[in-house]
Amino acid sequence: MGSNPDASNEWDKAGESPALCFMDKMKRNSILILVLAVLICGACGCALINKPIEFAGGIINTTFSAPYSGPKAKVIIADFEVMTPKATTEISSNLRDLLTAEILKSKRFQIVSLPQGDAEKPFGLIIATKLLDFEPYSSGGKSGIGGGGSAASGALGSLLGAGFNKAYITLNIRIVDLRTSKILFSERISGQATGDHPHEKNRKRDNNLGQALAIYAGTSMEEAINKSISEAVKYIIQKVPAEYYKGGEDGKT
Repeated sequence: MGSNPDASNEWDKAGESPALCFMDKMKRNSILILVLAVLICGACGCALINKPIEFAGGIINTTFSAPYSGPKAKVIIADFEVMTPKATTEISSNLRDLLTAEILKSKRFQIVSLPQGDAEKPFGLIIATKLLDFEPYSSGGKSGIGGGGSAASGALGSLLGAGFNKAYITLNIRIVDLRTSKILFSERISGQATGDHPHEKNRKRDNNLGQALAIYAGTSMEEAINKSISEAVKYIIQKVPAEYYKGGEDGKT
């Protein structure tokens, strides 16, 4: 069959062949795809930039918390109930002081005392805490693996190195209605840290820890304590119902 001279003339007039038309179309499509890809990447980049900051280890520093100046909920910070033989009443008292200080820093709570005698209980809450675990040297510590102090455990601790040390603390936080004694919320909160235990002379003293906890200043145990207290305050802020922030004696103001 012969070629169509009329079609050939039309191509010559247009200045391009079917193959060239196809290549030009593909080029335009490639440019369009590239532009769309740039727009999509830009949108994803904005989404990443606007993503809320996540603090490592779940620690929320009150410095980064949103400012608060509204009504305050009345709370009683009860003495910590010690449930582990590795903690003393002095340690529990220091932990209670740390929790109280951080709760006050949030500016969301008013610390009140437990009414004496037959005095009517105010509309508020009790923060009751059990100290379940307190382990400064859970492994590879001063007493060897597991704190047993045997020759075998000490040798294993030496092989693993001081970095095997892990300190941890576990609290059970209960938010209790003051008038009804009903437990509104309860949660186990832990803090742990792994790292070397510096020598006594290299430790930085922190008077905020209290006398009983001062020996752990600059160690992984201090880090574990700070994590647990921060998480406890975060939990309390999240769980206290809005009606307890009303401010009145009956909670209805």
